Amino acid sequence: MGTITVWSISVLMSILAKILGVFCAIDLLLWWRSARLLGRATPPAVRLAVHGFFTAQIATLGAMIWSGAHQISTLLLSAPMLGLAFLWHLLVAPLALVGNLLGLLVEAAMGCFRFFTQRPATAPADPDGISRRNFLGTLAALAPPFFTLGLGAIAARQLGQFRIRRLTLHIPTLPAALDGMTIAHLTDSHVGPFTKGRELDVIVKEANQLKADLMLFTGDLINHDLTYLPEALEMLRGLQPEPVLCEGNHDLMEGRSRFESPVKAAGFRLLVDESVTVSVRGQPVQLLGLRWSGPGNLEDRHDETGIATSMNALLRQRDPAAFPILLAHHPHAWDYCGDLPLTLSGHTHGGQLMLNPQTGFGSLMFRYWSGLYSRPATSAHPAQTLVVNNGIGNWFPLRTAAPAEILHLTLRRG
Repeated sequence: MGTITVWSISVLMSILAKILGVFCAIDLLLWWRSARLLGRATPPAVRLAVHGFFTAQIATLGAMIWSGAHQISTLLLSAPMLGLAFLWHLLVAPLALVGNLLGLLVEAAMGCFRFFTQRPATAPADPDGISRRNFLGTLAALAPPFFTLGLGAIAARQLGQFRIRRLTLHIPTLPAALDGMTIAHLTDSHVGPFTKGRELDVIVKEANQLKADLMLFTGDLINHDLTYLPEALEMLRGLQPEPVLCEGNHDLMEGRSRFESPVKAAGFRLLVDESVTVSVRGQPVQLLGLRWSGPGNLEDRHDETGIATSMNALLRQRDPAAFPILLAHHPHAWDYCGDLPLTLSGHTHGGQLMLNPQTGFGSLMFRYWSGLYSRPATSAHPAQTLVVNNGIGNWFPLRTAAPAEILHLTLRRG
């Protein structure tokens, strides 16, 4: 198993290096294109700004490739540098690439037209000698970097900001003694470059002020870098009552055992296809924690077979005398939860980039992505509720119509 894990990490890092290499090639293409658009008449300060932007992006990529190859953390890079790199390479650069490729096609078509019609290329100049073509080219070259910097300013204001979202869940099978029970639901803190330090203190303070009966955490405690795990565990130590956790995909990126072992050794109840029964108001409540992906040879599959297999194993631990709550990082586990009445999940970040609560990456990528979902009772199972939390932290520094949040859940009978 250890050999498989080491091999998986090695393959992952190799793939990551290739992806970053592709990003670097795109940067060079867009840099060359921007230099052509600027022209000779562009003021030197403008040219210097554009060249400086691309130099910074490629330098950041180089630092990320080097840090990955040497298995050290992104602590070498500041959050603003990483934020701009994420925004540029994952959002703005792909759009700029499409625009520039279309521009090259138009230029090629116009060149062919002039060649076959024998018409010379002309560019009318204004009285100061600056052509309209040069002016428009300068605007085209400046637009992507300035758009990225604008998004970066918005992202910087968002980081560390979150809401307390209060939801009431009506559960017919809830024992009468648990009517009014409260849960503080946290997920996806992604402790790392974008969620750390003082922000973690604020999260602890706000979560504790809810004074909930249960503190439940549904995965992605760290962004991926185990260097941040001690800081993440310190955050967990501050939460009251003591949190119960399941794992997420980002937690395991540097090795399953390298995450699970230190968390359990620190005394935290991390449930990996395991369950624990706690007492709430004198009543037994069983918390069932689903591992990320599946056991054994299903671990590296990218479909839902692993979820279904792990759920089958977990349901065999069901205590019929206790009220059950499923903790599953991926919300699609709800479709395999048997007769469990309540599932808590995260993973989706509410879609992260949404046009509105119903339209965006959330609805494109997931069946369930934010808020409450319910199924009526049938002959096979009771009425069931799924809660999908947008998450409290970030791996990508920008959110639209999907705010970070801590959920305060109140359970009501009926």
